[in-house]
Amino acid sequence: MRYLVNVSGVATAIIAFTAFAPSAFPQENADVFACQFVGSSSIEPLGDREGHAIRTSQFSCLGAAGPLTGGVFTGSTIYELDKTGGVLLSGAGVVRKPGATTVYQLTGGKLELIITDGKVTGATTSGQGIYQLAVGSAASLSGKSFTFTSKPTGAGQFEIDVKRE
Repeated sequence: MRYLVNVSGVATAIIAFTAFAPSAFPQENADVFACQFVGSSSIEPLGDREGHAIRTSQFSCLGAAGPLTGGVFTGSTIYELDKTGGVLLSGAGVVRKPGATTVYQLTGGKLELIITDGKVTGATTSGQGIYQLAVGSAASLSGKSFTFTSKPTGAGQFEIDVKRE
């Protein structure tokens, strides 16, 4: 069950990354975010079978490359975990940068555990979402979709790559 806690936290953080995806320059359709979990994430075993649980997480990211460089976003995710993988149940957040604000919702995603020498050492995630609201220099993103991938970069930290459609 301990491996679920580590993986779930990474997965949750990964979903948060999508919040940085909005851009002030429509011709630039990719962003990279450096993220970390905020507070403690909780894993709740569901009790119906071994390895089945939900994971809730909150995270914060900083735009590291792309049009949203310097932007800050806050987000949260919930994953259903089942042994070595998971499915996104819920994810949303807000990206704030001077002159631009975007609200995103994740519409799907998956999580895969990284296992090294029989132990979980991290997780990767991938999925898609939509910008529900975008104003200011990011206004052109309103209603547009995006995809994301994430990978761990250290204890409680991860990187999210976002590509807008």
